[in-house]
Amino acid sequence: MGFSGILAKLPMQSSHFSSNPLTLIVEREIVELEKFLSHISQTQEVVSIGSEASSFLLVSSDVDQSRTARQWLVNELRWKAPGPVVCTDIDLLFHPSLNLDPLGLFRQISRHTNLIVLWPGTYQGNVLSYAVPEHQHYRSWKNLEGVEIKGVSDALQ
Repeated sequence: MGFSGILAKLPMQSSHFSSNPLTLIVEREIVELEKFLSHISQTQEVVSIGSEASSFLLVSSDVDQSRTARQWLVNELRWKAPGPVVCTDIDLLFHPSLNLDPLGLFRQISRHTNLIVLWPGTYQGNVLSYAVPEHQHYRSWKNLEGVEIKGVSDALQ
């Protein structure tokens, strides 16, 4: 199924969610995720989380950057409901100082807005990871119920 197939699977009406309103395109190599991004239609809504969130956090006077980042992400993506919205450059969400659970946030938001998230990491043995174990921001998840996971090559077929 190609990218258009992924978009076709994600309903355009928020009241008709499929069982997977959250799709992760998982790839360790950023270059491969960028290839996927290049196949997205010009009309498709794309949000560069790192770029937009960092700009917002820089001008925010809020002392609690974690709460500010969480609220910004929820507001920014819910506003784009029903979606689908393609989320790129998610690395900032994993910074230890923000103390966020990016997968949990995307799950929460996907109840209102269909999301396709370009996820730099791996999916092996039913374990989703962000980054590589040697990286200081490495994280992993085992409970992936309700999340559709595809590799770039699978998503582009």
